[in-house]
Amino acid sequence: MNKKLLITLSGMLILSGVVLLIMKNIPSFYNEEMKLSVLLNDVKSLKVNDGIMIVRKDGIWCSRDDDYYPVNNQMVDELVASLQNAALHTEKNNANVEGKDKIVLSAGDREKISLFFDEEAGKTDRITVLYNEQNEVLNGNFAVPAQPYQWFVQPLIKLNDTDVEEISGIEPQDFSFDDLIFYQVTQKNDFEDWASKNIRIEMRNGIIIRLTVLTRNHSYWVNVALDTSVMPTVEAYEFVKNNGFLYDGWYFELPQPVGSRLFGL
Repeated sequence: MNKKLLITLSGMLILSGVVLLIMKNIPSFYNEEMKLSVLLNDVKSLKVNDGIMIVRKDGIWCSRDDDYYPVNNQMVDELVASLQNAALHTEKNNANVEGKDKIVLSAGDREKISLFFDEEAGKTDRITVLYNEQNEVLNGNFAVPAQPYQWFVQPLIKLNDTDVEEISGIEPQDFSFDDLIFYQVTQKNDFEDWASKNIRIEMRNGIIIRLTVLTRNHSYWVNVALDTSVMPTVEAYEFVKNNGFLYDGWYFELPQPVGSRLFGL
């Protein structure tokens, strides 16, 4: 009888151990979807320093506050990928939150995943992540511009000054494609009463760029229209075809020194 009881007790102890082992692993199974690396599979938005809000629209990363104008999609995708890779190779820790710059992500079912960092020349190698009431430090090489305009593809027109065939409306020495940095974008044509000036640039391959520079009260905006000459090269035709949507109907805010120089003031 005692032998049977001993066998029964032993069996119960083994069964209890198995149950405890299962129960111990259940939380980690259910928490798998809470891991940062998993959440980063489904990033929906990024808000940078309480400024630019980057969201997906029709599969393209755009600035919500700039009438959904496209931002630098390669930059955003590479940042998310680098964050995810760093999260995969980071052990949980309870680091102190550090960094003057901040990005708030919406990812998965989490509305607020905060990233703190100190940006230097558009990069950082350390990001403190605050989510799910805990902190993690991610180490890597992260491209994270702190200024809103740096999230757009800059400069406005990706062409070379050395390929300019002819320019009118401005002295050639006063114009450079590299100077055409822009701060904001809008589709609202609120410039009817603004002073305007037209600049025409023809490239050697047949691309024609028409700039309408607008000014009022030391503020400068520009509208860009692309066209081709009568006999353009295939390169020119493809450039206008593939990039026209980035300019047609859009107005771009220029830095004051650039706008002033284009306007001849």
